[in-house]
Amino acid sequence: MNVKRQITATIAIGDQPGETDLQRLKDDGYVGIVNLRNDGEPEQPLSTTAEGEKVRALGLGYLHNGVGGGPLTAQGVESVCEFIDQHTGSGKVLVHCRKGPRAAALVLLHQAKALGWKADEVVAKARGIGLEVEGGLRLLVENYLSEHPTAP
Repeated sequence: MNVKRQITATIAIGDQPGETDLQRLKDDGYVGIVNLRNDGEPEQPLSTTAEGEKVRALGLGYLHNGVGGGPLTAQGVESVCEFIDQHTGSGKVLVHCRKGPRAAALVLLHQAKALGWKADEVVAKARGIGLEVEGGLRLLVENYLSEHPTAP
């Protein structure tokens, strides 16, 4: 892994870990991995299936939810948020994509849902926790929160 950034005490984002990184993540207290990549993307050390097999063989939870090429779906966002919530009670979760931006967007949505952030305040709140989501991903996050408002 070239990039790993702690967002909360139990949630980190990063680029895709390689096989040797997975054992280090387990040793560092990670109990779950969320893979937001789609098979066939460049610089992919493991396919989504191979990564899942290796992660599960280490006794960690694994969720693959490919993001990219279309709007975020409610089902996809919910599954990522539920996975994070289920696993952060017993350890840390890594959410990854190729370089980290999609992971930042999904973790931002998780935090917005968990903390009741509105679409118009999400960018400022994101900066407050060290997340920058720009361009098309920012629009995806804002559009998703506009269409799926968080509870007050």
